[in-house]
Amino acid sequence: MKYRIHFLLWILFIFYENVIVEILTSQHGSPLSYLTHYIIVIFFFYYHSNTALPWAFKNKRAAFWKFPVAVIPELVVFVSVYYVDDTALTSINVHLMDGKPAINLYYLLLHAYRGMYYLGVSTGYYFVRNYVNETKKSEALEREKLNEVIKRQKIEQELTRAQNAFLKAQINPHFLFNTLDFVYHNVSELSPKAADAIITLSEMMRYAIDADKMGEFILIGDEIEQVQNLQYLNHLRKNEDLPLRLIYSDEVRAISFIPLVLLTLTENIFKHGNLQNGQEATMEIYIEKETFVIKTDNISNRQKQSTSHHTGLANIAQRLKYAYGDAVYFDHHQDGDGHFKLTIKVPLQQLQDASASLPTFANIGTV
Repeated sequence: MKYRIHFLLWILFIFYENVIVEILTSQHGSPLSYLTHYIIVIFFFYYHSNTALPWAFKNKRAAFWKFPVAVIPELVVFVSVYYVDDTALTSINVHLMDGKPAINLYYLLLHAYRGMYYLGVSTGYYFVRNYVNETKKSEALEREKLNEVIKRQKIEQELTRAQNAFLKAQINPHFLFNTLDFVYHNVSELSPKAADAIITLSEMMRYAIDADKMGEFILIGDEIEQVQNLQYLNHLRKNEDLPLRLIYSDEVRAISFIPLVLLTLTENIFKHGNLQNGQEATMEIYIEKETFVIKTDNISNRQKQSTSHHTGLANIAQRLKYAYGDAVYFDHHQDGDGHFKLTIKVPLQQLQDASASLPTFANIGTV
């Protein structure tokens, strides 16, 4: 199927040539002679276009001498092979249209002309084929350039949208904090407790936004303060103390760590833990044997179990692995007494190596 056009054209050409010869000379040869002759012709046709000419025109400066060097031996071989074929056919009494072969001027000129004719057609085929191939390459390059232009336009559009989104991300928090500041100053005299809640919420929101934009690591001491803010807001919202005991040593406050881990763990305890009837939850943060450790322990509230609980923990696990690699130990399970326990361990050296090239940020402001 790939070469069906070639087959069709050769069939038409052979039919045309033999009909013309029959009409002009009223002579015809044996089908076997036609078969062997056209096999020779077809072989030299494709050898000339696919091998000889690519060699001759590989270097355009040398083509003027390489072309005759390629063509003259081809003609000599063509006539010689033709003669051998005719001799072999005659020896088995196959009728030839030109009669018995003989090495004379007429025979040599006749078949040299025939060879030049086919090689000339082959040369034309070579240039047409190269022209078609070059046209296809040019079209492919044009399509590639067009695709690059389209791709560049899409990138520019995406960049514009990203810039707009960035500007919105800058404007929206600024507007929010200004609004909270306005509300704070207007309610501070009427309801000090509500004003205190607003300023605490503002501080936590600013921390969350800055933690996402200003750096890869924070000081544990800063996030501990936000955990305490979260405790305070939950106390105000529910008008009762939620018994979460936060245990830590002063030495852990200066440790650089990925942000929002403690806050996520605290929120999970408040959301999914059973803190009623004096049920206490604990969060311990300490250093043990050159290892930074975070542990939580709370009674699991079976009535509030949700897939979001595990989604938050999976997010923490993924972020820990991304920041600290396989050195992280992360485990959580529920024991037989209904206690949900979580443990995170990271070697101190790993913490130092990860944060050495990146700045930490601290002293996150309020409204």
